[in-house]
Amino acid sequence: MPTKLGAAGTARFASSSHPLDRVRRLAHASQLPALQKLPSAAHKPPKRRLEAASAPLRNNPAPTRGPILQCIAHTTAERYDLQRLAVLLRRMGVRWEEVPEGDRERAFVIGPWKGRGGAERLVRGKDVPSSGEEELDPDMGFEYGERGEIWVFNSGSFVTWGLTEEEGRAFERDVLKRRGAGIEVEPLSPEEYEVEEVDFVVDPNDKTQIVGNLILLGGPPELSTFPPSPGLASLLARYTLSLSLSRSSSLSVLEGRLDRHIASVSKIPRALALFGQQPLERRDVIRKMGELMVLRMAVNTRGGGLEETPEFYWSEPELESYFDSVASEFEIKERIEAINKKIDYAQEVQNTLRALLTEASGHRMELIIIALIAVEVIIVLIREGPELFEHIRRPLVEALDSVFYGKDVVQAKKQQEKEYNEEHPEICGSGSTVPLQPAPERRLV
Repeated sequence: MPTKLGAAGTARFASSSHPLDRVRRLAHASQLPALQKLPSAAHKPPKRRLEAASAPLRNNPAPTRGPILQCIAHTTAERYDLQRLAVLLRRMGVRWEEVPEGDRERAFVIGPWKGRGGAERLVRGKDVPSSGEEELDPDMGFEYGERGEIWVFNSGSFVTWGLTEEEGRAFERDVLKRRGAGIEVEPLSPEEYEVEEVDFVVDPNDKTQIVGNLILLGGPPELSTFPPSPGLASLLARYTLSLSLSRSSSLSVLEGRLDRHIASVSKIPRALALFGQQPLERRDVIRKMGELMVLRMAVNTRGGGLEETPEFYWSEPELESYFDSVASEFEIKERIEAINKKIDYAQEVQNTLRALLTEASGHRMELIIIALIAVEVIIVLIREGPELFEHIRRPLVEALDSVFYGKDVVQAKKQQEKEYNEEHPEICGSGSTVPLQPAPERRLV
């Protein structure tokens, strides 16, 4: 069973658990340098700026401060199946906790993790001894390969403390990607894999803060909704920082996808302006629209929205300040605003393409309707042609006879035809033409 955080702030460790009008404007926009080339790292805060911001804290260490270690957030999948992870960790005999228990943003914290040996150096198949309720260890010292800690979030990210990037990838390979485990749901492709790296130091006599790319883990924060417990407070502080870093890493994945999407459609406005033709098929346009909808939904709704503060911190102001400080240093809000602006631009391009497709479809429908009408006219002419011809010919012949022979002759012909029809009804009923007697010649005096 997983470790539970009780009301007393203790934990039990167990091994477990109209469109063309916009073309010129879009074509002009597509020539902007920012949209012609979108480097994959352009969305992140410049590393040099972050290092410069943390320089004062790095250059003035206190005697009680520990060594500088690494804290790295990895995003490797759309989400993780934490239940399957719990089963695997139980088999491996690894200590873990669920923090906070039952929350939507919950995570598994695994530690200590012997980074250099990974899972192979852990004792397998044995429960971690536990005597009732054990107080969480308030000591936050970390050493490479000795006291490493890993936070695994169901959002598809994990954060390592006190481990190198290589050791984090080893954890992913040995645990998350273990054959048959099924922990990673919709794994990311290698080019989508994102890493967010910061440094951290431990100083129990200082205040927890983040400056640039350096996290200072100080004394435990004051909790409002939990009983006093230094170990629990320190654990929740690391959870908060890990959650915020994991969101930044997840946002980097979405930024990369959006950059690739914009690169794939950046030439469309120019093609419309030059050739005046739709460069994509209907299926491709619909696919691009779907990609954009997925991106917007992921940015604004994943976990309640990547820029939203989780409900867990509404009653914990000090923990909320940690969360907001990481979001501020990594410019989460600004990056989300930039993403939405790029999505709006891509949406405008796609609206133009969709309108052009609608016009082209309407034009094709008009041609089809015209063709159907022409076919119907031809069929009517073939079927009703002789009768129509007869209806047209008779008045014309009568008119000509009236001109050349006079009305008396025409009336005589009609009378003769009537008498013939009465004498031969079987012939007239079959629609045969009635022969007429030649009219007497009209002599001119």
